[in-house]
Formats: sequence, C-alpha cells, structure tokens
Amino acid sequence: MLDEEEPFTTFEPGQLITAESMNAMQSKMRAEIAKKIAEALAALTEIDKAKDSDALEGSSAEDLLAKFLEQAMQQFPTHTGYRKLFKVLEFDERNLIDHQLKLCPLVDLYELKSFEVICAHDDDKHREEVRFFLYHTSEKKLRHDDVTVEIEATGETPFRIPLAELLDYLDVEYTDDSSLGDLETELWTAMFAAPNDSFDPADYCHSPWYERCCREERTVGSLKAKGDWDELWLKMRPCKTVNPPADRDEAESVRLPRGILVEHHDFDQLSLTLKEPIFGPNGDEARPMCVMVLLKV
Repeated sequence: MLDEEEPFTTFEPGQLITAESMNAMQSKMRAEIAKKIAEALAALTEIDKAKDSDALEGSSAEDLLAKFLEQAMQQFPTHTGYRKLFKVLEFDERNLIDHQLKLCPLVDLYELKSFEVICAHDDDKHREEVRFFLYHTSEKKLRHDDVTVEIEATGETPFRIPLAELLDYLDVEYTDDSSLGDLETELWTAMFAAPNDSFDPADYCHSPWYERCCREERTVGSLKAKGDWDELWLKMRPCKTVNPPADRDEAESVRLPRGILVEHHDFDQLSLTLKEPIFGPNGDEARPMCVMVLLKV
C-alpha cells in the first residue's frame, strides 16, 4: 500500500508528461482503490442492527415492495392537486369551500346515500339509517328484533373502505397501543374537519362488534395479533346518476340528481348551492343534502 504522501507516478520539474505515463498512473490508481475496497470488505464482520429490523422479520422483498408501493399510492393524491371532501348542503345557502389548490379545479359531486344498519351504543342496539358505518367483516348481516339487515349484500361488490387505509389518508396518527375507541373519535374528527362540514351524529355510528371491542378497550396491537385489524371497514355509498330517465321518481333511492350550483370565486375558493329543496316524509321541512366532493387540478 502507498504512503499517504507517496505519489502514484513521480514527475521531475520540466519533464514532459506523456500519454503513456498518464495511462500508467491511472492504472496504478485503479489498482490501489480496488485493493482498499477488498481490504475494507474483508475487515467488515458485523452490520449494526437497523432500528426497524424487527418489523421486517419474516417479510420477503416482494412483501416490502408491495407495502412501500401501497403507502406511496396513498400519498400520491395529496401531491397531485386532489381533494375529497364531505359536505352538507342546505337549500339555497351558499356553501363556501376554501380548497387552496391555486387553480379552479374540476368538481365532481356524489350524493352520500343513507342505508340501514344496526347501531350499537353501550347495551343499546337499534336499526338506523346512516351515511357512515364502522363494522367488522363478520357482520355482513346483522340481526336485531327478528329483523336481518344486510351490511354487505350477497353476491354484490361491497361499499367499503379499509379502516387502516382511511386513517392513513386522513393522516390520523396511532400506535399499537392506541385504543379502538380513541381511534374512532379521532377518525370522525378528521373526516369532518374543515374544509369538510360537520355531520349530524345521527349520520354515523358503529356496529355491535365494534362496540364490544371499545368496551373491552382493545388496542390496535391486540387487533393485529388476532387478525382483526385488516377486517375493519367503513361503509359509505357515494352515488350519482348519469344519463337518468326522463320521469322523476321521488323515492330517495332512484330520484334524479338534485340541482347544485357550482361557482368558482377565485383560484382558491369555490361554492356549492343546493338549488332544489329536498322535503321530508311529511313534506313540511326542507332537508339538507349530504355529498362527497372530488376536486382535481
């Protein structure tokens, strides 16, 4: 090995530097570098354990790649001028959205349809019409007071979002020590935070399985250990009718889309106004319309 001060090739003052001598010097340099790398590798006997190595045990390269890609895809919409909002529109009242997208985005609207479920709170269970519902895979059908309610219709593609993915999308932070009850509270808070609207508590609830776990104060870690964490879902039914039939049917499940006025006020703000009233069963009180709003630039 060369000393630190020893040159690869010695040139005397005034000596002509030829191509041959320069090539010879480069060859010596490459040989010396290769030698040092080999010596360093031979001396390497142990690699410090990474902080997260325990979490990687048992995961193949394919598993890790799939996980990284899934996380990247969840973050992608937040960096591409995309917003998904939940809004409550009152008849003839302008609902202002401060989206901060710096351009007038494309606006797509979906009505949040209500559906029948079995809600649970403490020891009370009751049938209810809601727009958001937390439940477990084992509860595709729920029975109460001799009535069976289908949460996931047999033979149909279910309307559901994995709870874990929704929490990641909403940037809700949690650990394996987080309780399911606290996590539910943080979920509703994040979903209905500005620029979303606050929803009536009657519009969302959770299932008997979920209620039991909350009473038992089960944690994320315990749910993962028993395989239940990936079996938790949020059901919602965003819907719009394209090319609707000419005849209006006032039944909520098949009625034509209500007239909603969309106005862009500037590059950062737009408003939605429900221009057609929606009346209750008695026809004496206008009801709000709950919508999912997609914005894209």
